[in-house]
Amino acid sequence: MKSCTSSVPGTCGELFQGSLDGIPCLVSCPVDRMARLRITEIPSGGVVCPPDMSKTKRALELALEAEPRRGKSLLVERLNALPEGKGYASSTADILAAVSGLVSLSGEKFSPEKATRTALAVEPTDSIAWPGLALLGHRDGRFMEFLGPPPPMSVYILDWGGTVDTGEFNRKDMRDVLSAMAPLHREAFALVKAGVEQGDPGLVGKGASLSARAWTGIMEKPHLDECFRLCARLDGYGVCIAHSGTLYGVLLPGGGMTVEEEIVRQAGEVLSPGWEGRLQSVVCGGPRVEERNDG
Repeated sequence: MKSCTSSVPGTCGELFQGSLDGIPCLVSCPVDRMARLRITEIPSGGVVCPPDMSKTKRALELALEAEPRRGKSLLVERLNALPEGKGYASSTADILAAVSGLVSLSGEKFSPEKATRTALAVEPTDSIAWPGLALLGHRDGRFMEFLGPPPPMSVYILDWGGTVDTGEFNRKDMRDVLSAMAPLHREAFALVKAGVEQGDPGLVGKGASLSARAWTGIMEKPHLDECFRLCARLDGYGVCIAHSGTLYGVLLPGGGMTVEEEIVRQAGEVLSPGWEGRLQSVVCGGPRVEERNDG
């Protein structure tokens, strides 16, 4: 039977989230922690998924409505899962990995725009379908702008526990508060975009930090100040957050220039107890087809 194994980066939240021209939008921060799925064509039965992957199942059912995929039946196996309710973009990564596998099996070229619209038909979506960083209207897709590859950066991801129900969060009407923050959001996005265009991680970090600070008017981020203190100690570029999650990220030089042991030592002196940390690289988004078996 034909099968395809695909992976998609998770995220450390967003480098920017806010409202531009009245449209809620974001720029995800993809990292090298992946969701991996195997998609196998089966003789019948529709889409067969693990019971906790209902969003992925729905996305595949929508994708199967188009030719030349119509009528296919698929078995979905999860090979590596991202933590849920944290800000790792777990459900978006699963959906995009599944759609990528289906597209590959069908002999088609992956389209970030089409795949994202499929995901948006299921839920608000992260901007990780593109081979770099992208701006996305995460509720309706009115913004889809590829920005380019991220400048070299790593991110020390911090989590003090808990989860956020992103579905419930995204159902809140935040138009008034977002409108009041519009000037800050424009400035934050402009910094991130300029940083990508110029290959300047310092500008990206400034934009991410401004976005994180602004978001405290919407959701409490009790550990943000101490993350900024750690960033200053490490001569980092700035701090990003999972705007509707629990993660914080300290943006640091990439390319192996950051020693994790030193980060942990400094974090132990600065941060309040209860945190878990991991060092990841900021990477380009987009699916990776790892293995294909044509049966």
